[in-house]
Amino acid sequence: TKKPERLRPQPGDELVFAFGDTPHEPISATGLLPGAVPVLAVPREPATALVRDGSRLNNLAVVRIAQSALPLSTKTQRYAADDIIVFSAVCTHTGCTVEKWNAQAQHLICPCHQSEFKVADAARVINGPAPKPLAMLPVKVEDDRLVVNGKFSRRVGMQPQQ
Repeated sequence: TKKPERLRPQPGDELVFAFGDTPHEPISATGLLPGAVPVLAVPREPATALVRDGSRLNNLAVVRIAQSALPLSTKTQRYAADDIIVFSAVCTHTGCTVEKWNAQAQHLICPCHQSEFKVADAARVINGPAPKPLAMLPVKVEDDRLVVNGKFSRRVGMQPQQ
């Protein structure tokens, strides 16, 4: 059996900051600015405060999309909490952490080989060598916290080339 800190995000887990001034503290939905640089997050089991950071595959990018990038595609809407969307931060190309941001286009960019993902359209690959979109994680907002609401939309991490 897997160690609990290595399990993929579980329904009911809350999203907490992965790094920064307040690591492992819950991310407030109202604190996310539309169009701003995505926040790197990891899931945490609220009852025990167990942080699921034992696997890189649990690294998440939390985006509150700018009005200019709306509307969201139908698929994206199924995973989003209004204008907040959570993606795997692990590139489908070679597994680098996707942490660069094109604020004007509202695209996530992998710093390793410049794969570019269109956030409003289910992280569709716009540019670069990534073979597949980033996985999306369904979330809902409860008491201003982001709560996992299901499983990833697809396999997380490196994907075989087609």
